[in-house]
Amino acid sequence: MLAKTFEVSKVESEEDLQAVGAFRYQCYLDEGLIAPQADETFLDQYDFAPSANIFTIKSCGRIVGTIRLHILTKDSHSSATMTAFPDILMPKVSAGMTLIDGARFSVAPDLGSMRLPVARRTLRLYAKFAEKHAVDFGVASVRESHVKFYKRLWGFDQIAEPRPYGGLTEKLVLLGVDLRHDRQSNQEVA
Repeated sequence: MLAKTFEVSKVESEEDLQAVGAFRYQCYLDEGLIAPQADETFLDQYDFAPSANIFTIKSCGRIVGTIRLHILTKDSHSSATMTAFPDILMPKVSAGMTLIDGARFSVAPDLGSMRLPVARRTLRLYAKFAEKHAVDFGVASVRESHVKFYKRLWGFDQIAEPRPYGGLTEKLVLLGVDLRHDRQSNQEVA
């Protein structure tokens, strides 16, 4: 049973990171996105990047969602999405844009009808983090079957065809959304 409220926290310790890796592993394995692994954890080099900000959503002390966020700039642009789509993203950061990259998004597969509220709550972190860092453009790499969800809820458009991505068994598409208009609108209201 899930609580009506969720606890959001940033991963700060090795223990928390390992818990995220184990949670991610179960989610990605259940979705058929990775092959079984002996250590039953799914972490990559970008989890240890200086720009990595990993968050968990918990309910009743249990992780039910997680996302890794990177702020990409001309001086700091290391992420799995940048590695998969450098021809699309490097020109943006080279031109001085600040990007937010949401990656390794996971929601517990056993939540039934609560999966969507948990997904929305987890993705809300993306929006808040983007606003906090005055981001110009948002990106996310997702399964083709999820493009409509991101378009409907967050206004993302597909900006690249599917490509191999970070050790997954399925190619992901690149989605993008220009956030400058939203930021300017918020400044005009204030």
